[in-house]
Amino acid sequence: MSTVSVMWLSCSWIPLLAWWVLRNSARFKKNIVIGVTLPHEARDDGQVVAILTNYRRQQLACTIVLVAVALACAAAGTLRAWAGPLIVCWTLWILAACVVPETVFALANHKLAGLKDERGWRREEMGRGRHVTVADIGAAAQPYTRVSGIWFVLICAVSLVPALLDRNNLVVYLLFAACVLMVWVTFRWCYRDRSEVVDDNTILTQTLTRIRRRAWARVYLVMAASFALMSWAQLLFQGSANLYFIGMMLPCTVLGIVALATEMRVRSLQERLTKASGEGLYVDEDDHWVFGIFYYNPDDTKLIVNERVGINTSVNLARPAGKAIAVVLACLLLCLPVAGAFMAEEFGAPVTLELSEQTIRAHHSLTTYEIDMDDVASVELVDQLPQMTRTFGGASETFLEGDFSSDVYGSLKVCLDPEVGPWLLVRTRSGATYLLGASDTAQTEGAYEEVTLALVDI
Repeated sequence: MSTVSVMWLSCSWIPLLAWWVLRNSARFKKNIVIGVTLPHEARDDGQVVAILTNYRRQQLACTIVLVAVALACAAAGTLRAWAGPLIVCWTLWILAACVVPETVFALANHKLAGLKDERGWRREEMGRGRHVTVADIGAAAQPYTRVSGIWFVLICAVSLVPALLDRNNLVVYLLFAACVLMVWVTFRWCYRDRSEVVDDNTILTQTLTRIRRRAWARVYLVMAASFALMSWAQLLFQGSANLYFIGMMLPCTVLGIVALATEMRVRSLQERLTKASGEGLYVDEDDHWVFGIFYYNPDDTKLIVNERVGINTSVNLARPAGKAIAVVLACLLLCLPVAGAFMAEEFGAPVTLELSEQTIRAHHSLTTYEIDMDDVASVELVDQLPQMTRTFGGASETFLEGDFSSDVYGSLKVCLDPEVGPWLLVRTRSGATYLLGASDTAQTEGAYEEVTLALVDI
């Protein structure tokens, strides 16, 4: 299977996941449905039901189209001539998969909010234009058990053990350990003290708050453990590309399953526990949530806030840092097509190899290796590539580049076209080993002859 096909297939599940979560938003939780707070009487209203039904249909249609496009492009990815355009389309598809379902949500939210105003369901004391932050002081003052940071420290220590056994990939192990610490810091930052207020039922507030905090602890601990497991996979499975891939993907898969299961479990509990709410006094903070997605509250000093449903968090766009984060995220999304163009160019660029001015030079896209002839200890042609595991760099059916490890040759600097042999194995006096090969066989063989002659002269 081609790399382009794998890229499309590896992301084809994203619309299904988004559909599952966004479809669940059409069920009442904490008096909120698709980001709009409504009284209990609205749950059986004909127009509300019609809007929700139409919303579900639109989300399903959107999902079917996105998945169909992904599968069709994955099938077309086997055609080498289409690789470049399909990579650009892949980045555009990811952008659409992120934006289109949320746009459907925002439009339904806007329509339902309009019906809310039309029916007079907006609470007067939370009137339009006023900025009110609701909190249950009594519930917030209740003691609760925090997850000890010792767990994260222990997980970080476990992730560092491989660094003692394999110094060649020290940077990789340190990166995994840094990710564990970053998870800990993020967990402490996002562990907000604000209570989950729905109405004047303090016991309900305490229960919902406790549920959210336990859910956070579970997800963040699994996230930290995933990085530790990937660190050990780096140590144990370097000699097998398949086991290495499984070792890296399995923790990510488990984390995704745990996070999704936790999110849906919390949503289910929120729905069940607040089923009777909305008849008397209840909280309505819709004025702070633009399209039910973006939080904007100038009177709230916090940058990171709880989303009203589920366990996710959001940024307060009324804060300068919140605006900066939003701009950065928007730029990253908009830059996806640009990144796709660079990736397409990389996939289409040939690998070159030449001897110029007593320097062996291998080049592909942004990767260049230059070896001084005075440092060359030996050179040979290799007719078959060894089994290698990538530790850092890029790989596809048309190129391999970066740092690899092999049971036969040890650590390797690689820049070659795996489909075109033979390949040049260069050992240097400084201890580095290079495996190089051009997309043109004549270049590789010519470079070998020139380097061999140059070594004889030396």
